[in-house]
Amino acid sequence: MTRLLAELQTTILSQAIRLFEDDIDRITIFALIMRDTYGFDPADQRPPHSISAHSLAMSLSRPYETVRRHVNALVDAGWCTRGPDGVRASPAELESPEVVAFLTLMHDAAVRFVADLAHCGVPMPEVGAARPYHHAAGVQAAIDMMLAVIDSNRRTHGDWLELVVFSTIYCANSRLISADRGLARRYADGRATPPSDLCPPVRTSAVARALGLPEATVRRRVASLCADGRVERLGKKLMVSETWLNRPESVATSTQSFAIVRLLLARLGANGFPLEDPSRAYLASRPAIPAFD
Repeated sequence: MTRLLAELQTTILSQAIRLFEDDIDRITIFALIMRDTYGFDPADQRPPHSISAHSLAMSLSRPYETVRRHVNALVDAGWCTRGPDGVRASPAELESPEVVAFLTLMHDAAVRFVADLAHCGVPMPEVGAARPYHHAAGVQAAIDMMLAVIDSNRRTHGDWLELVVFSTIYCANSRLISADRGLARRYADGRATPPSDLCPPVRTSAVARALGLPEATVRRRVASLCADGRVERLGKKLMVSETWLNRPESVATSTQSFAIVRLLLARLGANGFPLEDPSRAYLASRPAIPAFD
């Protein structure tokens, strides 16, 4: 699940970072604002949900002034509109071609995550009667999964961008296994360690290109990741440390993440998502993992 969450995050952020000019904080704040706006039915008599800067700061455990500054920037740029109760994502912006394409990618990355979990033998939660599925529930699930990763990793990765770079390195290290569904299933339960030739290290420059971040920014985070053993250097390339992944603290974080993901899958199923055959839910197609070559 750690590998698949890394793929989900890398796939989504590799596009989101380009939309929001390299600002991870702003991406995360907008995602939380958008979560309750996207999929709103204009025929509904109730207004779409708004959220205050105070609520955003509390939800994300970020300083209020930092969140307020980003909210003001999102409003000034037209990404959000302000109302008496807070801010919400701009309906016009959500309908722009580039954002529609991004939301389709986000939805289909979440579908891929669920489909790959099922392929690797993870049992899906059983749900009772479900409402008809709307793809907005899939977009909301993708946002919730990414926010859950941020929250559960708060102690192990204090800096959000370090978590992003770490996950991207892990995604790159796992790309050969991810590309082969037979290998993905073989190594899914963690009992067997993949041989080194199936876990290629990756250059810092390739991580920066995949994410669309300046290489100097990524190098600073890589230095911090290597300093405390989260990432190892193999010559000029990088590999996530298996020793670090197997620490009790890391395993506890993964266990917490899995429990949250199970709850999110149950909610997704209750919203009509076809857990018995996830691939039926793609809006476009199964998205590719970003290239690292």
